[in-house]
Amino acid sequence: MAIRSLLAALLALAAFAAAGCGGEDEDPVEGTGYTYSVPDGWEDASDSQAADEAPKVIGVRFDSLVNGEAEDGFAVNVNVLRERVPGGMTASEYAELNIATLRNPSAAGYPPELAERIEELDVRGLSRPRELELDGAGAMTWDYGTTQGGRDLRQRQMVVVTDGAGYTITLTALPSKFEDGTEALDEVVESWSWK
Repeated sequence: MAIRSLLAALLALAAFAAAGCGGEDEDPVEGTGYTYSVPDGWEDASDSQAADEAPKVIGVRFDSLVNGEAEDGFAVNVNVLRERVPGGMTASEYAELNIATLRNPSAAGYPPELAERIEELDVRGLSRPRELELDGAGAMTWDYGTTQGGRDLRQRQMVVVTDGAGYTITLTALPSKFEDGTEALDEVVESWSWK
């Protein structure tokens, strides 16, 4: 999949409502080229129906998905998508592509129906990207809000590029669960290990 079309899918996935309830899961999540621990009280839903339904909606599959308990029919979740990226691309450049698309999907050169779908997310409150590290690899992160199906959501998105692959890690939560979600995302980041 071309980087441009996957970026659109990533944005649409950011608002994907993973249903389910939390549970204890002691095994690490095994993604493509990485592992991480399931946050306390969450479950690995990577092989669940929620993960399998995503491709029907947007044409890509989660590389991994963990979620907490559902509230009002929505489970706070962290998903990871992986794609090949052009050689030499940095996390900062990858972040710039994602953010430019959030700001102006019509100018990103997507087919009109895909640009419209991103615009429907009603992205707002986009924060300035911040640098961080993910198990020694340079990464970028930022926050924003969206509206999906009349429901306000908050996202924290993180990108990293290593060994020719771009990884987008997205936390999606109801506003009332965002702080708890960021704590769970911190657990994912702290336990992340490249294979």
